[in-house]
Amino acid sequence: MQHWLKRITPDQDALERIWFLKPFMAFVLKPVCWNFHRSSVTRAFALGLFIAFIPPTPPFPLHLIVCSVIGVLFGLNLPVLFATVFVSNPFTWLPQVVGSIWVGALLMGRDLMPVIRHVDHHNMGRILAQLWGPLLLGALFLGAASAAVGYVLAQGLWRARVMVLLRRRRNRCRRSPLHQ
Repeated sequence: MQHWLKRITPDQDALERIWFLKPFMAFVLKPVCWNFHRSSVTRAFALGLFIAFIPPTPPFPLHLIVCSVIGVLFGLNLPVLFATVFVSNPFTWLPQVVGSIWVGALLMGRDLMPVIRHVDHHNMGRILAQLWGPLLLGALFLGAASAAVGYVLAQGLWRARVMVLLRRRRNRCRRSPLHQ
């Protein structure tokens, strides 16, 4: 997995040619942000899932800005972090927002059916004001839950892959002519 991730990641020269990264080159090219170690990758995967549940802000790329700042501050693997954040995209925004509102309303013990029945363009501002609380709480809960599950899953997959590679290496060593 580490080799595949390295193969699809842009190299330093390609990053230096991107005009809008030039002011941030000292931060973006920190070696720790491009290491493919288990802790860096699994933490980046978990944080990316958490950030993906931030409610979408189409005109302003809030997800990417948060990823960049937190990833550089904590030395997380930036390619994995950015790739994971793109779980949240224009195709997944509607289910993500509706799911966040639903989970938030459940956690708050609120019934949103009366609100939904009276949706029209005249009272949209009032309805949006009523949905912000459940949306933010649901997004926080779903983000934390997906981050926890993602972290455990990424750790498990990484460990399983290491075990497979160690088993192959042991089998090769047993079959080699030096051991016979």
